[in-house]
Amino acid sequence: MALKNTYRRNVASDGKLEMSLQEFKKWIKRFDLDKDGKISKEELREAIRANGGGWFSRIIKGGRGIKAADANGDGYIDENEFNNLVEFAQRNLGIRILSY
Repeated sequence: MALKNTYRRNVASDGKLEMSLQEFKKWIKRFDLDKDGKISKEELREAIRANGGGWFSRIIKGGRGIKAADANGDGYIDENEFNNLVEFAQRNLGIRILSY
């Protein structure tokens, strides 16, 4: 279920990985193992492990990804907070999410 093997990988001239918002959402939601519509810290860690670490592995450092995205502090990223995760990923992970 690695991102690099599941979706096309476009790398821009500035070295940033580009993907659509739909691709990013679809990929991350595959790890919602209990199908509750939210991504827990453990599910996010599984996504990182499945990707073999790689570019997404830095999101787990110190729980920064969950902390940055989890606006209400409940320990989960829900649909209302997903854009926070996208913003964090773009700021910190060298990726560009395209909205086409």
